[in-house]
Amino acid sequence: METLVISNPDTSYCKEKNYVRIAEVYHLGNEKDHFKYHVLVVDFIFSDDDNAMGKFLKQISYLFDELELTVDQEGNIVEVNNLNFLRLRWMKIAARLSETHRGEVIDNYFSQISGVLEDESRLIDFLGGYHMFGLLFNGLLQSFDTRRKRESSDGFTEIMTPVKEEEKITLTLTPENLDPTEIDHFRGLFVFKGDHYEEGFIEIKKNSTHLKHSLLWIG
Repeated sequence: METLVISNPDTSYCKEKNYVRIAEVYHLGNEKDHFKYHVLVVDFIFSDDDNAMGKFLKQISYLFDELELTVDQEGNIVEVNNLNFLRLRWMKIAARLSETHRGEVIDNYFSQISGVLEDESRLIDFLGGYHMFGLLFNGLLQSFDTRRKRESSDGFTEIMTPVKEEEKITLTLTPENLDPTEIDHFRGLFVFKGDHYEEGFIEIKKNSTHLKHSLLWIG
C-alpha cells in the first residue's frame, strides 16, 4: 500500500512525500456471515524518515502494524477485535514519544489518537480511510456487474462502474456532487480477476494537496 502526498502542486513550492506499507493479510476463518482477518504490516518505507517529523510519524504508524478485524460480506470493517491490545500499545508508544516530543500541538495530536481508540466506530472509520486500509477493505468484496453509487465520507457520491472482460473486472470510480465539498478532483480504479483483488488506485485533490493512494496485491 502506497500513499503519495504532493503539496502545492504546479508551483515552485511543490513537495512530495511517499509512504509505503508492506502488509500480509491472513484469513482466520468465518463467523456467521462475517470474515475474520489478521493484518500484519511487515515493513514501513517512508521517504522522509530521515528527519524528525518523518521518524515521529513512523513511530505512530507502528501502532497499527497488527490488526485483527471482522469484515462483512461486502468487505467493510465492522469490528476491531484487538482493540484493547491497540489501547495498551498506544499508552506505551505515547509515553515513549512524550519523553522527546512536547508542546501543545503534540498534546492535541496524542489526544486525538486516544479519542479515536476510545470510540470503536471512529476507529473503524479511520482504518477504512483510503490513507489507511480503505483500498483493501473497501466494501467491494462481492463482485457486481451494474453501476452502483455510495456515499463518500467526504460528502460526495462515488459512482462505481464495472467493465467485465472474460475473468477480469475493471471498476472505475467517478464523483458526483463535488461542489459542496472541499474536493477539487477525485477518481479511482479497482481491478479484479475472478474473486481475486489485484490492484487499486485512488486520486484526490483538495486544499492545494494532491493525494495518490495505491495498492498492489502480490500472492
